[in-house]
Amino acid sequence: GSDPELSEVERKTAIMTKSTWKLNDVLVDGVDQTDVYDGLTIKFSGTGFTTTNGGLVWPATGTWNFKDDLGTTITRSDGVEIEVAEISDVKLVLTFTWDKTTIGPGRIGSLSGAHKFTFGL
Repeated sequence: GSDPELSEVERKTAIMTKSTWKLNDVLVDGVDQTDVYDGLTIKFSGTGFTTTNGGLVWPATGTWNFKDDLGTTITRSDGVEIEVAEISDVKLVLTFTWDKTTIGPGRIGSLSGAHKFTFGL
């Protein structure tokens, strides 16, 4: 017998959880801010995630789930909703609006605005 068709949520979860995603670039309100998140990686499990170098917009750990049956929006455990703008076996684009600007010692901890994170493998 053949395997049943995967739902969109199952298909996207399988892609998201198969490996660690490494940051390619970040745009905040269309401006390149990749250096603020230099070295950012994210690893998804079925219900959780861990990150490195996520600054203040990506907690080091947390949980996540799809908000809808099409897997277009992720709700993170801190309440942030993230749009899955693009997903393939080799590319993951996540977008969300961050509403805080936080100045840390010597550098910016986070920038407010529309964030677009592009990850690859």
